[in-house]
Amino acid sequence: MPYFPLFIELKGRQVVVIGGGKVASRKVEKLLPFEPKIRVVAPKVSSYIENLEREGRIELIRRKVRLKDLSDAFMVIVAVDSLRLQERVYKYCLRKGIHCNAVDSPDFCTFLFPALVLRGSLVVGVSTSGKVPALARAVREYLETCLPDNLESLIGELETLRKSLPKGEERAERLMQVIKEKMNTILQRLQKSI
Repeated sequence: MPYFPLFIELKGRQVVVIGGGKVASRKVEKLLPFEPKIRVVAPKVSSYIENLEREGRIELIRRKVRLKDLSDAFMVIVAVDSLRLQERVYKYCLRKGIHCNAVDSPDFCTFLFPALVLRGSLVVGVSTSGKVPALARAVREYLETCLPDNLESLIGELETLRKSLPKGEERAERLMQVIKEKMNTILQRLQKSI
């Protein structure tokens, strides 16, 4: 069964990442642009995570996780290999109503971490509902090559237009007309460069 995509505000919300290795580092890196408060709990961490702590961008607790470390969390990411710990954290999160993602273990997740394309305000999440994350990553990589670099300026232009028009069907139709015109121009440029 496919998962429903949901885009939520993370700014200022507590996200706890359990683990400090390569996978945890990638998750932290993907979360940073969304400006949550990130707490990493792990006895050993990568130099990337150490640098983020030094810069004051994350909180770091250097020890094994305790369930009380999660009590104020909005979201938890379990980036460790221990299935026993993944299950324990997942069950705790379920009881407390905390969103939980156990990396590479969809059975211990209340949400999946998508492969992300981020271009300013444009966010595209790609998922195979946990079945083949490598395919989601490949699709993300393909999308990144297809999208133009100036999307943020296009979003700003379209946002200004949207605000200038009254709500309703006419606004939606006008926006779609302009978007189609802009996208056709972008696609023509892409085809010429190939």
